[in-house]
Amino acid sequence: MLLTATLLGLIAALGILDGRLLGVSMIDRPLVMCALTGLVCGNLHEGILIGATLELIFLGNVAIGAAHPPDIVTGSVLATAFSIMSGRGPEAALTIAIPVSMLAQTLGILVRVVNARFGHLADRYAAQGNTRMVGLMHLAGPTLLYFLNGFLPVFFAILLGSSAVSWFLEAIPPVITNGLIVASKILPALGFALLISMMLSSKLMPYLGLGFLIAAYTKLDIIAIALFAVVLAFIISQFLNLKQQES
Repeated sequence: MLLTATLLGLIAALGILDGRLLGVSMIDRPLVMCALTGLVCGNLHEGILIGATLELIFLGNVAIGAAHPPDIVTGSVLATAFSIMSGRGPEAALTIAIPVSMLAQTLGILVRVVNARFGHLADRYAAQGNTRMVGLMHLAGPTLLYFLNGFLPVFFAILLGSSAVSWFLEAIPPVITNGLIVASKILPALGFALLISMMLSSKLMPYLGLGFLIAAYTKLDIIAIALFAVVLAFIISQFLNLKQQES
């Protein structure tokens, strides 16, 4: 269990550091985090299934300005791990993922408050012309805090074992559990709606309508429609480039 807790803690730390130290590589998305967690826990298939479900739910989970969204990394890793360890299936993952993400959000805010101090120190060293300490303030303090922010909660939660989580799940009234299972069918639509609300414009409305009509009348699956969209985007891009060259 110690090895599993350490590996899962490192996975969570990797997800937290994504976008802060490693650049935005989308490692922190639930689809990646859950798949890696499933691989460590010995059930990659279930990890991917849970990741796909949580990815749809958290599609609109984007940090804008000072707003700090729920911590999808910690929520995804712990939800997948406990779901596999307890043998409750993907349905239990939603019961765990959302409240854990909200709780971990508070810890993330605390880390950012402490990190602000390193920013002030970096400003002071920059005024003194000490570039070495400016780099150190960026790499040493915040990086270590973000690493611990991802590693420690997951490490200690896994060490408690799945028995504590099973007790927690059994203590939840069936009406709430059943409600969350029903919500798992609705929340992906909410995730899509949040994503569309951020990127939708009058120029994109016809394409949204076209995609809806194709799905409704041809009964094609999402992969086929996505491939159709890629081909259409390529044709439009070629047409616009040709028009620009002619002008």
